[in-house]
Amino acid sequence: MKNLKNCRFPRSFPRHGARCASPQRGLTLIELMISMVLGLVLIGGVLSIFVSTNQTAKLNDNLMRVQDNARGAFDLMARDIREAGQNPCGAKTNVANVLRASGTIPVWTNWNLGTLRGYDNTQAEAGIKAFGTATDTRVSGTDAVLIIKTDADEKSIESHDTGNTIFTLTGTDSGFKENDIAFVCDALSSAIFQIYDVSTASGKDNIEHQADSTNINCGNFLSYSTPVTTCPATAKKFEVKAETPEIKVAPLASSFWYVGNSTNGKRSLYRSMITRSGTGGNTIIMKADEIIPDVQDLQITYLTRDGTTGTLATNWVAASTITNWADDNTTAQVVAVRLDLTLQTVDKVSTSQAVIQRHLIHVVGLRNRDVFIEP
Repeated sequence: MKNLKNCRFPRSFPRHGARCASPQRGLTLIELMISMVLGLVLIGGVLSIFVSTNQTAKLNDNLMRVQDNARGAFDLMARDIREAGQNPCGAKTNVANVLRASGTIPVWTNWNLGTLRGYDNTQAEAGIKAFGTATDTRVSGTDAVLIIKTDADEKSIESHDTGNTIFTLTGTDSGFKENDIAFVCDALSSAIFQIYDVSTASGKDNIEHQADSTNINCGNFLSYSTPVTTCPATAKKFEVKAETPEIKVAPLASSFWYVGNSTNGKRSLYRSMITRSGTGGNTIIMKADEIIPDVQDLQITYLTRDGTTGTLATNWVAASTITNWADDNTTAQVVAVRLDLTLQTVDKVSTSQAVIQRHLIHVVGLRNRDVFIEP
């Protein structure tokens, strides 16, 4: 007879309709603990793989960002350095400068001192950016470099009225504004001045270069004379002749590259450029902009050559050893620049939970001083 020990007998069913179940027993405590341990081991392994993958991805992302920052910094700095001394007429010397701020030619417009000038880690240039701890001030112990050139947006000049100090351009919409710093040149000489006024007549722009209390021109004349620190005393007429087939004018474009203090105690690569300040925009200054973040250091060395024989120096030298930066220096003319940047990751991604730093080096040859440089 069938064992009915484990059977249930619903009241609505006869005895022969009972539903019977097979005997069952639950997990023991030991079996449950073993199952939990195995589950925890499995979860721990999955978490370990996840954390490791996440850290690797974070590391790769930070290093990729460092490489991108370095590439951007080198591209921008190299472009400026290569173009040091660039101007529409190609003349490398005889640049008259009528600008005088408090009686002195502003350092960032002084073409004749050299269109590329370096500053060692202890050499300050308060006329552009001083050492300090405030935001965008230069970090002590880092190098800097100044580049002077013209903007590529050059315009042709049709005539020059020296009596009325007016340049007449060949068209309109030149883009020049009152108080802009401009560079005018022909094949024989050049001049740097501040624009007094810009007007349009007979479908042509007129640029005035007279001295006035609203600008820093020391006089109306644009002739080259020595010493260049003396305000020109005679008129220079820029006119189209056989030896000077065209006359050009372009904005002056100076840039100063340095490592500055950023926000939250960090450092960045900065570039100061000529810009307007104040509500009226009448004051011309060098304004700093943050270009590349997380740049810790910039060290710069220079390669020179004998300007007479063309013989290259055997060693790269620091800026403090160069006493003459003039473009036409015949004893130790700078022909190449070596940039040594130190960048760091944004996050702490090393095994010791610290940021990772990378030293990257780039060599740039000056375009207007043709020479091939091996990296």
